[in-house]
Amino acid sequence: MNTGFGKIVWWGFSPALNFLNESYISDRSERMKMSDEKMESLHILVVGAADSRHLLKTIAKSYEHTNLPFEMYVVENSIESYARQLMLLGIAFEQAKSLQEKTELLLEVFGNTLIRQSTLNYIQNKSSELIRMVTDFEELKQKMPFINLEALKYKERDSLESVFKFWRNPDSTLFDISKYWDLRLRHLLGPRFDSRDGVFDWDYNMKILNKGASIISSSEYKYWRKTGIAFHLREGDYNGPNKTLTSEHENQQYIRRGYWGDVVSSPYLAFGIECEDKEYLKKSNNIHCKTAQDVSARNVTAMMYELKYSRPYKNCTENIFGEREENHKGDLNMFQISFLPVNFISDLNKKACYQKLFDIVYFSNSMVHHFVPEFSTLLKRNAVVLVETAKLSDVKNQTKTVS
Repeated sequence: MNTGFGKIVWWGFSPALNFLNESYISDRSERMKMSDEKMESLHILVVGAADSRHLLKTIAKSYEHTNLPFEMYVVENSIESYARQLMLLGIAFEQAKSLQEKTELLLEVFGNTLIRQSTLNYIQNKSSELIRMVTDFEELKQKMPFINLEALKYKERDSLESVFKFWRNPDSTLFDISKYWDLRLRHLLGPRFDSRDGVFDWDYNMKILNKGASIISSSEYKYWRKTGIAFHLREGDYNGPNKTLTSEHENQQYIRRGYWGDVVSSPYLAFGIECEDKEYLKKSNNIHCKTAQDVSARNVTAMMYELKYSRPYKNCTENIFGEREENHKGDLNMFQISFLPVNFISDLNKKACYQKLFDIVYFSNSMVHHFVPEFSTLLKRNAVVLVETAKLSDVKNQTKTVS
């Protein structure tokens, strides 16, 4: 806990990946071109990604490979991470909201300590729905048929239910996240807390600006460091606690609930530093014309659009922000997301059903220590292994990218 990285990872420290990228599945792409038949499923293992960015990006781009089914297996080191991912996936596939509403809602839940009352109400209502899903798989099949929780242990499903019940509780005093954020900063900075503005400025120049994330502006980064609020997409009062950022920390004597996540790297890294539309990365007088918030909003809107229409997103070509989604055009039967037991990565190679199964494996920089020689028994021939670097995070001495 002496680093800004924290005990639990709430967002990734690299941009969202499309696991169906041609460079990863080039051999299968060639076979698909020669046959109209549906190919054998692609199996993807996602270890410690912390959020749903890779899952959403891959599903959003799946229309480019209409006859390629795929299954993504998710492994995290905390049950709270599973709960957060289910919430974010639920927002992305929400049918009762416009693309703009979903974009604002997803980014607010994803990267803000404090949220609007309307967002707080949504989390409470969605939590009740998620409780029914994790306790009744028939309900899950009806609402989110692409989610598979059958591999989870019974105690983990009970823990998921407990997490959602806490989120559903309307008493905002149960989780004073502003207090917890302040305590995290005080613990991290120690005697430097009184000069924290200077520390934030140094961190920005040394850990953000000079490491390829110059699109993140100094003002938005410092504001996030002070308050924990990354995205301010709509006017309103941001005063409700984002309970999806709560977790438990076990001491030798007792268990404490609080905020134990990142207070240095920022949520902008997941959606806000790369963009297919290069107009968003343009500079004028060596200063970016857009901010990381602008890029994040554009990228998430593009994913929501592609999830809905199964075609490429183009800015300002359609009146997409006022529309309501009636039906999801993509084929929900072409993909599945299976959540494996918490910390199951070390036991995977002991299970016969996973031997030689995976075509693509992704390791976050916080979980790369699990990439050991014994792991090779799980890989298919010519499998691709992706390892997130620690370039933009506060983690030290981690392995670089492998492919």
